[in-house]
Amino acid sequence: MKTLATLNVVAWSMFWVFAFLAVTEDAANAGAMVFYSLLSFAGLAVGIGSYLKICREGHEMTPRATNLNEV
Repeated sequence: MKTLATLNVVAWSMFWVFAFLAVTEDAANAGAMVFYSLLSFAGLAVGIGSYLKICREGHEMTPRATNLNEV
């Protein structure tokens, strides 16, 4: 679970860094802008995927009451 959380942080950081680079790149350098956009999208995809997996596994790890009368 810790490895997945670390992957999540790295992926979202990758998304924000390369999105910033893509937005601030000079319009004359379209090749670099596309490259940064693709790396940003990869970070977004991995970030969303790892976040959803953390949510799914965290929900399964949550302790639940065995009886409805228990708190």
